[in-house]
Amino acid sequence: MLRCPDIRLIDFGSATFDHEHHSKVVSTRHYRAPEVILELGWAQPCDVWSIGCILFELHLGYTLFQTHDNREHLAMMERVVGPLPTGMVHSTKTRYYPGGRLDWSDRSSAGRYVRDNCRPLRNYLSRSDDDNHRRLFDVIEAMLVHEPSERLTAARALRHPAFDRVRAAASGSA
Repeated sequence: MLRCPDIRLIDFGSATFDHEHHSKVVSTRHYRAPEVILELGWAQPCDVWSIGCILFELHLGYTLFQTHDNREHLAMMERVVGPLPTGMVHSTKTRYYPGGRLDWSDRSSAGRYVRDNCRPLRNYLSRSDDDNHRRLFDVIEAMLVHEPSERLTAARALRHPAFDRVRAAASGSA
C-alpha cells in the first residue's frame, strides 16, 4: 500500500499547448497511448492513458507494457485491453496493420513472451482485492480505452470513486 500519496510533477520537456505544433511521437515509451504509436495525432487523452499505465505500475509494482518495439507494444495492448477499434486501424498510415490485422505472430519468441506475460486487464485484479482496489482497477480500465474520444477524461477521472479517500484527505475530512 502506498505510504505517502504526495505526487511531484517533473520533466515537462515534451509539454505543449493545444495551439502549438505536436510532434508525432510523445510520452515515455511504456506509457505511450495507441494513437501516438499509430501516428493518428494526439491530445490530452494520451496523458490519461499514460496516467492509467502509471497507476497500474504504482499499484502492482511493475510496468504494464514493458517493451521497446511498437509492434510488440500494440500486441501487448490488444492482449491486455482488447483489439483496437477498426476505425483506428484503418486510419493509421503505419505499416503495423496490413489488411486490417496486426502484423504479429504468436509463434515467434516475442509472440510467446506477450502471450505468457500479458493478460486481460481484469485478470490482474485479485479476487481478494478490497473495494478500494476494485475502484482503482475500474478507473484504470476507463483510462486504458483504445479510442481517445471514449477514454475517461482527466476531470472525470479526478471525480472517480477511486479517489474519494484522496479527495477527503486533501480537504481535511479524512
